[in-house]
Amino acid sequence: MKISRELNLKLTQKFSLSQDLLLSLKMIQLPLLELRERIDTELLENPALEMKENKVDDEQDIETIENSFAEKEDYFIDSSSADINVGLSPDSSKMDQNRQFLEGAIAKESTLFDHLLFQLECQNLTEKQKEIGRMIISLIDPDGFFTANIDEVFKDEDKEIAHEVLEIIQILDPPGIASKNIQEALLYQIESKKTDEINQTAYKIIKDHFDLMIARKDNELIKKLKITREVLKDAYIFLSFFNPYPGREFSPKDVKYIMPDAYVYKKDNTLYVEMNDDILPSLTINKYLQKIALNVKRKRKITEDQKYIVNKVQNAHQFIKLVNYRNKSLFKLVLSIANAQEDFFYKGPKFLKPLTMKEIADQLGLSESTISRLASSKYIQTEWGIHEIKYFFSNAINKNLNDTVKSSESVRELIKEILENKKDEKISDQKIMEILQNKGIKIARRTVAKYRNMLNILSSHKRNL
Repeated sequence: MKISRELNLKLTQKFSLSQDLLLSLKMIQLPLLELRERIDTELLENPALEMKENKVDDEQDIETIENSFAEKEDYFIDSSSADINVGLSPDSSKMDQNRQFLEGAIAKESTLFDHLLFQLECQNLTEKQKEIGRMIISLIDPDGFFTANIDEVFKDEDKEIAHEVLEIIQILDPPGIASKNIQEALLYQIESKKTDEINQTAYKIIKDHFDLMIARKDNELIKKLKITREVLKDAYIFLSFFNPYPGREFSPKDVKYIMPDAYVYKKDNTLYVEMNDDILPSLTINKYLQKIALNVKRKRKITEDQKYIVNKVQNAHQFIKLVNYRNKSLFKLVLSIANAQEDFFYKGPKFLKPLTMKEIADQLGLSESTISRLASSKYIQTEWGIHEIKYFFSNAINKNLNDTVKSSESVRELIKEILENKKDEKISDQKIMEILQNKGIKIARRTVAKYRNMLNILSSHKRNL
């Protein structure tokens, strides 16, 4: 066996992303609030990057500070008593605002667990019963249902007590709490009312024909109960005042704040595009460090400290460039959308036209992937509400009688409008399809059902349940 060394040349093509390109891709994806956080982080980490000073604001701040140190009468007076005159009348709006602020600041939203636990502690129970009660309450789901099996959760010696405590919890507020399901919750709520206040037809429907009601088989209910349609309607009205999910009124109300990246509005019959960049600070380079970096570049040998400064200045320049590129590209994107969807901004969602990212990409000279990243998680404030940028990109359905193309979003708006105009009718998907065809929009019934589900609207036989 002969072993030898050989030198071979091989030409290959390899795709790789530079560090600058990777940073650019990440930057253009950031929505407004995340971009502000990214800028704040960079300001902390890079000493060469700083915000532009606003001299007018500084002077106002200094004046405010000086005024805050001006002498005031009775500065240390105890104003905690209601008898002390603090310069405001009791019915003063300013006093009301201050009180509302203080009361709101210390307010804490009660959870379902807290609400039930407080009531449990007020009951005349032994410590053992309360301990079991706390366990049962912890197993109640956010909808207010207790679906666990008592016999499986507790030991043999505690099972009897657990059943007794569960019955006690089931009479607590809100009515219907700790039920097994919706049917049981509604029965508890109905039975908690006075006998003469109960609609007996509604009670029978929930107790004996719950499945028929859920399937909205009204004709079958009328036959079984031997009642008229008007009586059935009265029963449904009676049931509409009860809560099938008793725990939901205590569900945490998480608020998702959306800050629009741009505004598109009408003024003097002209569309205007304005970027919401007030929360973004103006960035600049530290002059002292920039001067050091320029002087260092002329030298052949530099120290580690000087190299550090040069790198930080370069990074700061690059960061400012990326932020500006992101903002300018986003402005061009919103401007193109405003031009393409002009009818939407003037007339409303029904006039949204089909628009693809490729069309906008070709106009701006960017790739579709870049447009997709720019549009991601960013919003535009319009006269018709706040919409995600991706909302304005919609596929075409078909041509109508006037040879105009409809977008899928505009068709959804039409379906929504048809259902709102015919609230009193149980209009089916087939009927909606026929109405749309009369308008020149050819669409399948299953597509109507799909769009109706996207609008969170129930089918005709479950609507108005």
